[in-house]
Amino acid sequence: MLDWLSENWNFHMWGVIAVLSAIASVLFVLADRRRQKRDRLDHVGFVPWTGLSVFAMGLTLIAAVLAVKAG
Repeated sequence: MLDWLSENWNFHMWGVIAVLSAIASVLFVLADRRRQKRDRLDHVGFVPWTGLSVFAMGLTLIAAVLAVKAG
């Protein structure tokens, strides 16, 4: 039973990571868009939303490929 559970988790783990990183990527893109359309240009912020969204998209792509390969 434990072997089946660990084998199943490894199969689903990459899918879960892909979905979570895709959701994070969408949130990061929306936050970057919000920052680009700000009213006060002197309040830039300190979070690099563009870099975070690129990283999350890459993680989504890698995790999705690994999920397809595992399944």
